[in-house]
Formats: sequence, C-alpha cells, structure tokens
Amino acid sequence: MSQFQLLVADIGGTNARFGLVELGLGAEQSNPASGFLATRQITLKCAEHTGIAAMAKAYCAQLGINVPKYACLAVAGPIENGQVKMTNLDWSISIEEMRAELDMKSLFVINDFAALAYATPFLKPHELLPLHQGTADPEAVIAVFGPGTGFGMAALVPDNNDWKILPTEGGHCSFAATNEKEQAIRAFAARQFDHVSIEDLISGRGLVTIYKALGDLASQAVEDFTPADVSTRAINNEDALCRDALETFCLMLGSVAGDKALSLGAKGGVFLGGGIIPKIANFINPETFAERFINKRPMSGYLEDIPVSMIINDKAALVGTAAWLVNHTPELHQAYHS
Repeated sequence: MSQFQLLVADIGGTNARFGLVELGLGAEQSNPASGFLATRQITLKCAEHTGIAAMAKAYCAQLGINVPKYACLAVAGPIENGQVKMTNLDWSISIEEMRAELDMKSLFVINDFAALAYATPFLKPHELLPLHQGTADPEAVIAVFGPGTGFGMAALVPDNNDWKILPTEGGHCSFAATNEKEQAIRAFAARQFDHVSIEDLISGRGLVTIYKALGDLASQAVEDFTPADVSTRAINNEDALCRDALETFCLMLGSVAGDKALSLGAKGGVFLGGGIIPKIANFINPETFAERFINKRPMSGYLEDIPVSMIINDKAALVGTAAWLVNHTPELHQAYHS
C-alpha cells in the first residue's frame, strides 16, 4: 500500500483526463528511476459537469475512493490571483474554495502547457519523436507549445537542480502569414474574428477554418467536418482538400514554432505537444517543417541548431502535474526520493 495517493488531471476545453499516482512505501509506479506513472485513468467530458470540483468528485466516485488529500490539476487557461479562468469553457474557479470543497491538504492548479513543459525532463525516448536534429544547450530555455482545442505555450527555465515554469498565453498572439496562400486564409478568418490569433488557425477549430478557407479559394463546396474528420481524411488520403488543409496547417505550425523559439531563446530545445500532435505526428514532413522553422533571416543559423521533438505521449501532462506536486510539497518530495 502506498504512503501517498495523488490526484492528477489534465483538463482541456473539451475533455478532462484524471489519474492517480501512488507514492512511497515501496510504490513501484513512481520513483526517481522510472519517473511518474498515473494509473486508473478516466476521461470525462467537461460539458457534462458543472466545474472542476464536480469532475474530481465524479472521477473518485467511479473508482469508489475518497478524494485524495493531494492534487495537481492542469487546466487550459490562465491562473491569476488564485482564480482559474478556463479559456474555452465558461468556468471561473477559486482554487482555495475548490481545495476546501474537496477537503484537500494540498491543491495546485497550473496551466496545461506548464504541466507539459514540466514533464519534458521526465519523458522517455519512446514518448518523443524527433522532428529536427540539433544540439540542446542544457542551461538554456526549453519551449513547449502546440495545438489542441486552442494553442498552448509555456517555457521551462533552468533553476539550479530544478526548473522554473514560464506559463504564457502565446497562442493569442497575432497570426503572421508568410505567403499569399496564408494571407488569403487569414483574410477568410478575419471575416469571423476582429483579431486573427495563432490559435484561430493552429488548433482543432483552426484546422476546420483552413479547410473552409481553401474551399472558398478554390470555389469548392465543403462539408460540415469536425477537426477529426479533416485530419482523418487527410491522413488516409481520402480527400484532396482535407489533405491540403492539414499540409498547410503543418507548414504554418513550422513557421510559428520558429517564431516562438526565437521569442523565448529556446536553445534548450523545442517540444511540440497538445491534443493534436500525437494524432498527426507521422503526417508532419520533417523536411518541410524544418524549412519553415529555420527560414527566419538573419537568424536561420541560430534556429538550425535547435532540436525539435514531438511529444507523442498524449498523457504527458499527467507526468508534469505529478512532478510539480511532488517537487512543491515537502512530504511528497521526501517520499519520492526515499
């Protein structure tokens, strides 16, 4: 039996994945050699619940357990002054009120890409897929970003023997088109949005917008596809317009990745994650991605040496939440390293 049971979760705009991490007293699931493993994972639909506390209770009820006393939850949105504002849900939550409602001893809520960033030092080679070769500077910033319901972004800054997380809302920066085709896509999106952000195009809904924009440009009828419809038809080569949309999406991602690497000085490496990356990882062309990533005159040489990897473990954020919780709770830190 473990000494500590930790509740971890990755709560996006659509789904929330919950899991448990066992710690201490011989718990083999989590130790410094093997990293963190969340077991008994269940995915819940956010729309079917009234808030995060309700989902945590529902998860524990399904397992027939009491709500654990320690938790770290990753959420898609900013956290300010102890308040959680979910970006794609109409939820505004007080962390302290939620801790009291769940009767927890320790509750951390962090940005979902902050959790993904914190996971990167613990990920194993089989959980990553190299996209561009380079030499990482171990004392430099690591950038982690990518598309899902929105476009998340965070950075990891070395801090002695630990890391500091820089959560950001970089997905809401303006989208910069790099050619006439992208300018036309941006113009199409601008009919819907006063401000066309990165996540308006590099996200699940953004993929659908690109698909519709390309149909509009070609005077071609489009279907009422979901993001999964577009990507599946593209990957299976079942629809030329869907394939063009996903190829364009991947090229845009390469350009955005280069921009973000420059902005953060990410000589420690770039990691692409989020809900979409594991599904399209084998579709992304490393050569054309690298061309777009590096094409930032006069800084092409700077970018050429930065390694880029895709996080293909879609549960990696749970690793980051567990690591954060352990490293910021003295009794858990002691149990983990004992």
